Amino acid sequence: MAVELRMLQMDQTMTKGKIGKWLVKEGDSVTEGQPLLEIETDKVVHEQEAPTDGIIAQILPEEGSNVPVNALLAIIAAPGEEVERVEADTAVPAQEIDAPEQRKTTPSAATRTQPKPSTQMTVPIKASPSAQQLAEKLAIDLAQVKASGPGGRILESDVHRYIETREPTTTEPIRLKASPLARRLAKEFGLDLTTITGSGPDGRIVRDDVLQATDEIPAHVFHPETMASEIIELSGMRKIIAERMTMSLQTNASVTLHTEVDATTLVELRTLFNEELQKTEVSLTYTDLLVTIVAAALRKHPRLNATLTDEGIEIFTDINIGVAVALDDGLVVPVIRNADKIGLHAISDQVRTLADKARNNQLVPSELQGGTFTLTNLGNFGIDAFTPIINPPECAILGVGRIAKKPVVHEDEIAIRRMLALSLTFDHRIVDGAPAAQFLQNVSQYIQNPYLLLLI
Repeated sequence: MAVELRMLQMDQTMTKGKIGKWLVKEGDSVTEGQPLLEIETDKVVHEQEAPTDGIIAQILPEEGSNVPVNALLAIIAAPGEEVERVEADTAVPAQEIDAPEQRKTTPSAATRTQPKPSTQMTVPIKASPSAQQLAEKLAIDLAQVKASGPGGRILESDVHRYIETREPTTTEPIRLKASPLARRLAKEFGLDLTTITGSGPDGRIVRDDVLQATDEIPAHVFHPETMASEIIELSGMRKIIAERMTMSLQTNASVTLHTEVDATTLVELRTLFNEELQKTEVSLTYTDLLVTIVAAALRKHPRLNATLTDEGIEIFTDINIGVAVALDDGLVVPVIRNADKIGLHAISDQVRTLADKARNNQLVPSELQGGTFTLTNLGNFGIDAFTPIINPPECAILGVGRIAKKPVVHEDEIAIRRMLALSLTFDHRIVDGAPAAQFLQNVSQYIQNPYLLLLI
């Protein structure tokens, strides 16, 4: 019996994944547990494995496609089994995910064995969803469009190419051949494209044709289209981060509190610890100490360790702190689980191990899931204070700046102390300003007097 391979949900906030690379092709024999493809999310590159032995009967989404969670990726058939081919956009509708493992399907319209089509049967037109939508909008018969996609699949670019090259009919006005940039420039300058002669292929009007049609470009008008530039494709991790951060700002009632705390004693304590740890070649970082401090403060202020659901405010009993790790093309947030229970030494080991795995692209989905609060430290980059963005669906995030020597009033005298800037962004729908300020005040107290942690 054929088995459907569907897009797995790697974490509770994932809605789609990008097909990075197929590791198999149609007709290949596969065994259960064999990696079939690489899936890129905003957090990790994950290999999805075969749920059973069999033959790859059909691969649906192309490499580079963004695919919703639970969408059909491929069909795995038993040896010798005939399976009807399906279209990605007409596949079995995605259902609610009720288990992380792949499900074997009963015979259905998508997978049951069908008799071979007769010569009278109409061959279905294969087209991407975007190509179908564009064709429907412009009343274009897809049978007239030449396909360039894999397996004779019509892409959106094929529809655009057809629009530009088709012959006008008596009932259809002549469509000018012009590049999108040329159209924008003509509109900006108030030019009639019908008065411009195109120099591009088949008389297509391009940017230079529009510019030549203008007597001059007014000095006070800024036209970025005419300037030399470079386009960096917004894709993969960068694209998903952009979507999630926009979603965070649009859906959360974000408020940021800033404060500055005397971290002189914390610096001295770290120096003392590292002197004792020299023989072990282990060095504690400020992030290690701050994870310990934040976890202790969250135990006293559980409203910051929460999320908003349809049923109300859900307060987590576990304190799982995500630590942001910067990468070349984005950032990931591996999670330190039960940070309030495991102790400073274990926290240090986990922070170091997870950061190394993140930079080597070796994190697995479970190491990125289940965070209840996030810590992001930009102190190494010389940043004082900033406004961090909440990592949904969490309630809050603490931004940490650099530790800098400053003259301050200490015990009624001017003294040089080591000051640390903290920035707490929280969701005002879940917690009000005063409780959030009390949490930040508690964090500051632990930083100023870290020995208070011994009393917990």
